[in-house]
Amino acid sequence: MSALLRNLVLLSVFAFLFGCNKVNPPQEGAANTPAEASAVKALEVEEASKQLIRNWAAELNKSNLAYLDQVIHPDFVDHNPFPGVPATKAGYIATLTKAQREWFPGIQIEVRDVLAGGDKVAFRVGVKAKHVGNVMGAPGTGKDLAWEAFGIYRVKDGMLIERWELLDSFSFMSQLGLAKMAQ
Repeated sequence: MSALLRNLVLLSVFAFLFGCNKVNPPQEGAANTPAEASAVKALEVEEASKQLIRNWAAELNKSNLAYLDQVIHPDFVDHNPFPGVPATKAGYIATLTKAQREWFPGIQIEVRDVLAGGDKVAFRVGVKAKHVGNVMGAPGTGKDLAWEAFGIYRVKDGMLIERWELLDSFSFMSQLGLAKMAQ
């Protein structure tokens, strides 16, 4: 037997004995290690958090205020509540209800950016609304308003549990007639 043939036979036996004969490529989307499984799970959670924000905006756009009770965690904390409103789930829902029914019926929220990492989801939204009710001392004007807001929510158990949000206050207050440029 030639040396080449003998080496090929030995290589084949070696490959067979040590598992090189298994030609099972990883299935697409399957995690092969605990670290990969953890990474896949984290991506799924982050995608679910981003979708939660998109759904929140879509349901508010439809004036489906009952949806809020389903997605706001019972232990919700609002770190930027409306002045005089408790920083609780009830206070947050009451503010959104008042905004929808009294101040800005038909309010429309456009999610422009949404990012997620860990248990937090950040977003940038554009808001359009007709000012019809008394808000912050400004009687309804019938004016069409537009402003941007940025926020972060913490998500727990698939629900919103904490909120930090800032809006373009100067633009908002100016449109309400409550802010004047410094002279």
